[in-house]
Parts: sequence; C-alpha cells; structure tokens
Amino acid sequence: MTQEKGLRPTGPQRIADLDTLKYFWDLMSRHFGDMPVDLSLFNFKAKKLTVLPGKERDIPMGQVYEKVLELVKEYYHKGEDILWRPAYSMPDDFPVSMIWLDDFKLDNELGLKPLLYIQTSPGRYQAFFKLTEAVPLKLARDLQRGLARALGDKSAVGYVQHRRMAGLANGKYPDDPLVIMFLGEEGDGILSPEEIIRLSPIPISIARARAGVAVPVSGVGDIPEIGADGITDNDTEGLLERKLVFEPIVNIGKRYKTLYIKPREAFIKRRDDGSIDQSATDMAWLTYISRLALESGWDEGMLAFTLADYLKAFSPELERRKRTDKHTRDYLIRTVLKAIDFVKTTPPKRTDIDDLVDMF
Repeated sequence: MTQEKGLRPTGPQRIADLDTLKYFWDLMSRHFGDMPVDLSLFNFKAKKLTVLPGKERDIPMGQVYEKVLELVKEYYHKGEDILWRPAYSMPDDFPVSMIWLDDFKLDNELGLKPLLYIQTSPGRYQAFFKLTEAVPLKLARDLQRGLARALGDKSAVGYVQHRRMAGLANGKYPDDPLVIMFLGEEGDGILSPEEIIRLSPIPISIARARAGVAVPVSGVGDIPEIGADGITDNDTEGLLERKLVFEPIVNIGKRYKTLYIKPREAFIKRRDDGSIDQSATDMAWLTYISRLALESGWDEGMLAFTLADYLKAFSPELERRKRTDKHTRDYLIRTVLKAIDFVKTTPPKRTDIDDLVDMF
C-alpha cells in the first residue's frame, strides 16, 4: 500500500497511510454499517495531554472515512491523534453487532481469531468480533465484558471507549509509528451471543438483558463518557451533576446496593501551580466511593476489586504515568487499600449533605 505523508510545520513529518485507513473503514462499514460514530482529538505531545471528545458526533459508519480525511487535513500535521468510538448518544436498546477488545492476545488458549485486528503499539492489539445477530447495546456491553475477561484487558470494557484506527500514527510514541492492520482468517471472528456466554468467566443473562433488566456484572461499561484516555479542564463543565453506576466487577454472591456516584472529575485536586494532581484526585475519588459503599453494606473485598477496576479504567493515562505494569499494579493496590483504610478509621463528615444524599 502507498503511504501519503502529512505536512508538519516543524520537526519530523507524520506519516499517514491513507490506503490502509480507507481499507479499515471500508471493512468496518461493510460489517457494522448502521452504527453511528464519534471522532475525538487527542494531543499526546502537549505539555499536558489535551482531549477534545466528540469533535464530530453521530457519523454513520459508512461516512466516517471522508470525515476522518477532513480532520487529517486540518489537525493531523499539528500532532493531533484522531480517535473514534461508537457514538455516545446510542440508547440502551440500540441494536449493535460489534464486540471490541483491547490488549487482545493473538495466541490465546481458546484459539479464537477476530474478524479484524490492528496493532496499536509494539506487542499490543485491538480486536473486533462480529455477533451473528444484532443485540441491544446493554446486552452487547455485558457480552463484551465477558469476552474481555477471557481474552483481553479486563479494565478496558467500556463499549464506547475511545479506540485507534489503522493507518494513522500513535502519538504516544516519539517517532509516531504507524498503526499496522492485520486481518483474521475468512470466516473467523463471528460469534453468537451464546458462544460468548459459554466462554465468559462471569455470568451473563441474555433473557434478563433483552427483557430490559440490567445484569449487575460491572459498572465500567455503563459509564463510557469518561474514558481512560483523559479529559481536559474545559471538558469538566457540566459533568458534576452526572451520576455514574457503581456495581461489582464480579458478584461473588454477597448482597450489595447499586450506587450512583459522582464522576472522578468532581474531585479534581490541584497543585500550587494550577496543574492537576492526578494521584490526589484518585485518592479523593476512591475515598468518596469507599465511604458510600461501606456505609451501604458492601463486602470489603468486593469493593477493593471494583475500585481497582474503576481506577485503572478512568485515571487518565495511568499506565503511561506509572511507566511499567508493576508500578501500575502497585499503585492500584496501594491507593485502593489506603482509601478503604482511611474510611474505616475516619468518621464521615455529617455536614456533607451531597455525599449523604448520594447514598439513597
């Protein structure tokens, strides 16, 4: 495939393989043509990661390529990465047939090959599967969670989480390597909902989900607007009144109360120079959730696992900030246990009316 170079005023040129880009979106359109898509801009080379979520919204899959070309011409040469997601506006009953996994293991014990997959960075892949039949979005979320726990990143399960596209550079790396595309074998990557349920290590109920009753497996997929890729100060406007669903990542049989929590952006902590202290923000958010959960009777172990899952999914660029998997894991464990211990040893502030109201 030919490569077409974008223009960059200073520094190295960013290469964009527009043939691969078109091939990717042609395939996506052929298989998932009725799905609306949002496009966002991410600047990983700025002093602080900047994000413009939903720069373009509700674009039919078949028209995405042309819209991406417009963004490439206007923003790509300036160092902006263009990421996409299934449209945030889709209601719970919207029919979808796509399942997406991050950090997919090509050589997996189940021997499954996706419909198509792309290499987003060295050794890391995003994979796309197609369902034999379209299902309501709320059921697709549960199916995706189940398949992710068997084959992919267990924390990256948000159905409308941002993802990359083949043919464009990954701006997280100094040399902006190309995102290389691979295809699964003909006939692979098409799974029935029943097959995914058999493969999933967590329970999924098709009957209940199709009947309109949410399945309490994980809250992460139910709060997709605030993704793991970060958010800017300007994007926090209007978020403080939004409530997010908080449920166990795995129900171990203990009784629990579904919580409706404030997003992480409601607990932003700043340093003296005005920059965001991400660690202090993480701690403030987890302490708030821990108090609500423990006072609502949550099992402490179930809470700890769920907090770690949420923190990994929604603390901006956590893996980049901590640099290694070991440091990320240690940070998650340390922060979660510290938040729970703080709540257990510190009486609540009964004057905080908002936190008390959130418990009911």
